[in-house]
Amino acid sequence: MTNFQWGSKLSVVPYGMLYLLSALFLGAAVIFQPVIAVAVALLILLLVVSISRPELISYFVLLTTAISINFLYSGSMFGVEILSLYKLVILMLLVPCILVNGLKFKLSPPLWAMVALVFITFTLSIWLPEMSASIAVKAFIGLSLPFFFLLVNWKKEVAEKQIRIIALLPLVSVLAGVVMQAAHLHSFLAVEFTGAVRLQGANIPAHLAMLAFMGVAISFIEIKRSPQHIRFFYTMLAVNFLILIATGTRGPMLALVLMVLYYFYDISRQYLKGKSLYLIPLLGSAILLGAAVYLQMDNLMKRSFERTTDTAVDLSGRSEAWEYFLNKAEGSPLAGRGLGAVTVANDGSLYKGFVVPHNEYIRFYFDGGYIGAVLLFISLIAVFVLVYKVLAPPAKPYYLLFIAAFLIYSFSDNTLSTVQSIIPFCWYLNCLYRSSQRADSPQKEVIR
Repeated sequence: MTNFQWGSKLSVVPYGMLYLLSALFLGAAVIFQPVIAVAVALLILLLVVSISRPELISYFVLLTTAISINFLYSGSMFGVEILSLYKLVILMLLVPCILVNGLKFKLSPPLWAMVALVFITFTLSIWLPEMSASIAVKAFIGLSLPFFFLLVNWKKEVAEKQIRIIALLPLVSVLAGVVMQAAHLHSFLAVEFTGAVRLQGANIPAHLAMLAFMGVAISFIEIKRSPQHIRFFYTMLAVNFLILIATGTRGPMLALVLMVLYYFYDISRQYLKGKSLYLIPLLGSAILLGAAVYLQMDNLMKRSFERTTDTAVDLSGRSEAWEYFLNKAEGSPLAGRGLGAVTVANDGSLYKGFVVPHNEYIRFYFDGGYIGAVLLFISLIAVFVLVYKVLAPPAKPYYLLFIAAFLIYSFSDNTLSTVQSIIPFCWYLNCLYRSSQRADSPQKEVIR
């Protein structure tokens, strides 16, 4: 891999001018806009690190997904919504990583599917009155950026470290939540009107649950795939499972049931074959599961049965939202209402929290119709298959159950459009693919 000699391309004079101009700009900004000055200073520092040690900045970018950025700074900056700006900034910070490592387009089908969705939006979709071209472009950028993380050609050792960082993200969020609570920036716990108390860390409970879902599923896979780190991943499995249970979020818990059952089957089978060491994780896991369910049963009952609804179980308004969005999509079932249209579809009839339907199948059916939704999910399945092919046999069953869990989870939450879900998900798939390959692909496939 070619490493760019950044320092040799600039002489002393341009460096001096750059430092002088930066100092003048920051000095003026401190007087008039101190918040922006601090942000710019941090950005310059990050850019310097990203040029000198690009792999370090990748670790930092991953860690930022553990915190909901809007709790640190709400509103917009430079006229751009803070979440959209965050996505653009992290992509900019990764540019040196891309220049050093290159890009491989083997896992690019979802990006092309998003391009197809934009084409459908401007040619075939029947727009809602509230829909506009700017909404479509903004949605395309926001939804496509995470899929870009599938393309970076990370070195194997860097990919392995990034996998361990992704497993740590829920714990990072919890620890950051403690700090934010102490600084009176954000509450560590959320108390619902039903009386249910939910852990949220530096996010909201649902978003912390997304991180914990990834942490649990990744730990299951890596225990089989990376025996050299088995103690670390067993520890993270326990920690992330407890965090997930403490969030009181039902969707990811239900999605992981098959994976948990297979895990108990797998270690029980190993124990019965005479491998007595498996008795420790078997008993420990059973005790942990029983204790977690016992401690959270009251919360889960409050969230599921406290209110009288049309459904047997309280779905937190999802059934009404799904019906509403499906009815509004009926006017354009083949090509949808346009990419991003779902974000302006709620006319006030639904609770304001339903900016999107909390069901990714309905969301992309609404935006892209049957054509767009099928294209997107076929592209995702293509990526899943490519990753599956390079995995070692012991990890394959857990990987398949992870993908099944993610697809099940997508029925009840915004897994493809929430930072705390889609960025770690895409990043992990890429790292899993890169680190599981026996040898580097031919150089000609790498674009720098």
